[in-house]
Amino acid sequence: MRRQGKTRIAFRFYLFLFAAVCMLGYGVYTALDSMIQRSAVIESGDMGNQYMVDAVIARNEKLTDAEGVTSVKFYVDEGGHVAQGNKIVEVYSTGYSQTDMNKLLSVRSQIKDQHKILKASTHGDIQLENLEKKVMDYTREFELMVRGTGHGNLLNLERQIQAAMNARQSYLRNKHAADQSLTSLYENETTLVKKIANWTNNKVATSDCIVSFYTDGYENYLDVNDLDNITPAQVLGVLAGQRPPTSLAQRGRVPIYREVNPSGWYLLLISHDANWKPVEGQAYKVELAGFDDHIVEGVVTTATRTGSDLLIRMKVKGDVRPVLNVRTTKAQVGEEYVSGLKVPNNALRQQGGQMGVVLMDSGGIFVPVNVVMQNNDYAVIQSLAVGALWEGQKIRVF
Repeated sequence: MRRQGKTRIAFRFYLFLFAAVCMLGYGVYTALDSMIQRSAVIESGDMGNQYMVDAVIARNEKLTDAEGVTSVKFYVDEGGHVAQGNKIVEVYSTGYSQTDMNKLLSVRSQIKDQHKILKASTHGDIQLENLEKKVMDYTREFELMVRGTGHGNLLNLERQIQAAMNARQSYLRNKHAADQSLTSLYENETTLVKKIANWTNNKVATSDCIVSFYTDGYENYLDVNDLDNITPAQVLGVLAGQRPPTSLAQRGRVPIYREVNPSGWYLLLISHDANWKPVEGQAYKVELAGFDDHIVEGVVTTATRTGSDLLIRMKVKGDVRPVLNVRTTKAQVGEEYVSGLKVPNNALRQQGGQMGVVLMDSGGIFVPVNVVMQNNDYAVIQSLAVGALWEGQKIRVF
């Protein structure tokens, strides 16, 4: 029993001795650390971060669709620029009959032949000659515009041609009202025109735009006028190829074309980088996959983080044509590189609410700085006082 008691006393003693040695060692380390301060050297260097992201492209575009479409006649090429008011397509809806169209062409041919017969009997009609000259002048002007050598608005000119033809036709009707054959032909023409008008619809440009006939169903879903309310989940759904929900108003309607604003488009970027903290107004260089050597500048409008998903919304200035028919892609986003004086992050210290560094060569003087750019290890700084810092100076590391 006595031997066991001695053993317990010796064990406690060694524990106490070990604790005392640890405390003494820590005190010595603290004293030495305060006497021998750690330091770093100001360097000259560059800095800039690169991020790989998934990108969804949103354009300022308007989708035109129609119900009961049977066929479409196109007046514009894919990717063509159209002025406001110019015709883009002629839509033929349910009820379309090529037989009726053929009948109308036949009746108008007969009317033309009858006009020639009557004209021969009324040679020297100055008023009729003036009306016909106006139609011919407008027609020649129209041909020049179609060939690209004329100027003006095609839709306005088309209306002028139609008005001149109607005036000539009205004159001939009144002049030859007694001609039963011509009257009968006019009545047939009127009946067919009214019937055809029920299933034809001319679509014109609502603004100066680029026209595309390729649609993917996301035109209304990715509304640039409501960009800030688009969520990371929505963007991830587009990247995954999920079809957007269809409203009751859209069911049964067929998409025909898009009117796309030629300048300015948007990027919706998904990143999983926990350290990326983009701010409004910050500019980045963006290179889209498949567009080598074509780099655009995107300016952050807003950013939203949901869990590990960071959604960055960017506005891009420039021609939309390269991405006219692109919806999703990969992208590399980079901050503009900056050059300057580079220091370790642990050399930065706040004093009185101002960030700065402490010079060791000058007795511990605190030098206020502006942090130009920073990553996980280093920061590029600029002294607030001109010439206060330079490469090679020793600074305190905390």
